[in-house]
Amino acid sequence: MTGFLITAALLAALAVLAVTALLWRGRGDAGPQDTDIDIYRDQLTDVDRDLARGVLDEAEAERTRTEISRRLLAADASTRAQDGDAPRWLSRAAAVVCGLALLGAAGGLYGTLGAPGYGDVPRELRLSVGEDRRANRPGQLEAEAAVDLPDTLNQFDEATRGLIQSRRAATFEQPENLQAWTVLAQTEAAIGQYHRAARAQERVIALQGADVPSEDYERLLDLLFAGTKGFVSPEAETIALRVLQTTPDSEPALYYTGLMYAQNDRPDRAFSLWRRVIEGGSPGTLHYDFAANQINEVAVQLGIDYALPEVRGPSAADLDAAQEMSPEDRRAMIEGMVGGLADRLATQGGPPQDWARLITSLMLIEQPEAAARVLAEAETIFGGDVQAVTVIRRAASEAGLTE
Repeated sequence: MTGFLITAALLAALAVLAVTALLWRGRGDAGPQDTDIDIYRDQLTDVDRDLARGVLDEAEAERTRTEISRRLLAADASTRAQDGDAPRWLSRAAAVVCGLALLGAAGGLYGTLGAPGYGDVPRELRLSVGEDRRANRPGQLEAEAAVDLPDTLNQFDEATRGLIQSRRAATFEQPENLQAWTVLAQTEAAIGQYHRAARAQERVIALQGADVPSEDYERLLDLLFAGTKGFVSPEAETIALRVLQTTPDSEPALYYTGLMYAQNDRPDRAFSLWRRVIEGGSPGTLHYDFAANQINEVAVQLGIDYALPEVRGPSAADLDAAQEMSPEDRRAMIEGMVGGLADRLATQGGPPQDWARLITSLMLIEQPEAAARVLAEAETIFGGDVQAVTVIRRAASEAGLTE
């Protein structure tokens, strides 16, 4: 803290000195200096000399004297105006007032925006503190216990509650049934019981032995993250690093590893990992949007001016053509696109981004009932895929279908 205060005081003093030096010194203290008057007087002497040597004739010499005399009078008037400075005591009083005002403003800004009394934190100390926090942070179960997740089962009718409870009981009676645990994980995630879904997904992974697809680990990462409301536990970190060993471009693993570093005072590593998510991913996906919403915060900590890559959209010609359409033609065009998208999803399926786009389009042409049916169908199809369901529900909320 002492080093910072000394540096800040020196910089403030230099700034005040630069601003107030001229006021304090005044024009009269500048000392003797060459003026335009002296130059013009020398030029008049040179004219007489040139006339005597025959370089100029009398007419040319007279014109030159007249022009130099005009400039001499103007310079003399300017000098007289400058000599009318304010008294020295007034200039120095103004310098003192300006200096005190600058220092007061600087101190006030630091008191408001800075951290008075905060000690020096060298880089080595920050890294050491961050590593200690990382090594001693709570485990997954402890972090889940600290989160107040409501029992969403009570939100359903009696028949649905009975079905879910029966599925839980049946699954626990079949500890080696991979399909039963997979369905249970999807069911628990769909009703918002993420901690239960995570335990079921952990069982799914354990039953598969050594050949576990990266997608199953990525789904578990989403559930662990949701179960702690955004905290990356040591268990989640281990899983993310394991996924990166086999799938270096895994967006979920890159995002959660970056988040772990951001939560433990390593914005440099968080920035590099999130940048890979953004520059290699697609807008609208869960982990891309998470990284895009947070990367500027760590970039500011690093002093980096980072701008998200430009997202390509319709061409200017397409936009101009749409603007020139009549409202009826534009609606017909949108309905045609919506119909084609709906048919493709019904027959071939598609990624969650396409389902989200269909919901948005249906709301655009004022068909909320159809949009609600599409939302319900999409939630059924994607089940426990937290990422997919989040993308779809966010689109429905932004379109005004849900709150």
